[in-house]
Amino acid sequence: MAGWCMRFLGGIDRPGARLANHGVSAAAAMTMRELIASIAHEVNQPLAAIVANADACLSWLGTDQPDLAHVREAAKRIIRDGYRASAVLSSIRALLKTSGPAMSELNLNQVIRDILELMRNELSRYDVVLQIDLCKQLGRVWGNRIQLQQVLINLIKNAIESMSDSVVRPLLVRVSTAIQGELAVVAVEDSGSGFDAVAAEHMFEPFFTTKREGTGVGLSICRSIVEAHGGVLCATRKESPGSVFQFTVPLIHPPISTQN
Repeated sequence: MAGWCMRFLGGIDRPGARLANHGVSAAAAMTMRELIASIAHEVNQPLAAIVANADACLSWLGTDQPDLAHVREAAKRIIRDGYRASAVLSSIRALLKTSGPAMSELNLNQVIRDILELMRNELSRYDVVLQIDLCKQLGRVWGNRIQLQQVLINLIKNAIESMSDSVVRPLLVRVSTAIQGELAVVAVEDSGSGFDAVAAEHMFEPFFTTKREGTGVGLSICRSIVEAHGGVLCATRKESPGSVFQFTVPLIHPPISTQN
């Protein structure tokens, strides 16, 4: 918007004006680059799942005695992931609106259960043992379901990828919730290689990545979403192999003891 304003200021052709306009254009280009990368990153996940399930369908149908029960389940997953891709695009569009994404009262534990069920096959494919420790007393939060699911998917996928070269067995991903004052705390813990000091300093910056084919936008998107929900996303290295990523979301009705 500032670039448009500068072009209509009326025939000024000074080096300073051209330099300022170039700066605005560069900033706009960076913003567009981030947007394109975020869309590619987020939509790629459900599309990859659709391709995998379609490939499985063809394999089952290509046998002499097709396993129609498995084909039917894979077809259901394709439909589900198609809707998920559409929901991700809607969520990204909502981020661009000044009004922000639609918020509602959420059972955060149930949001987590739904995502873990969605990712169970992927965890199994990589021989990852899943541990779940959800606080039964956790109250409800105010948030956008799709966006919080995006955060969880990214953190769990990162946890799986961090263990790809690990010699430690079993490969563990632990997802937990807890109450910390007036906040709900969600933690995703892995037994992978962890991260070094450079990654610790830059991992939440756009386009920083330690992955060979990474876009470097996943954690940046996660941080933006969490902060838009009034929370904080952080990461710590464990003393044993692995790392812990955790984020907070304010509780709608904090425990009475925190309100005194």
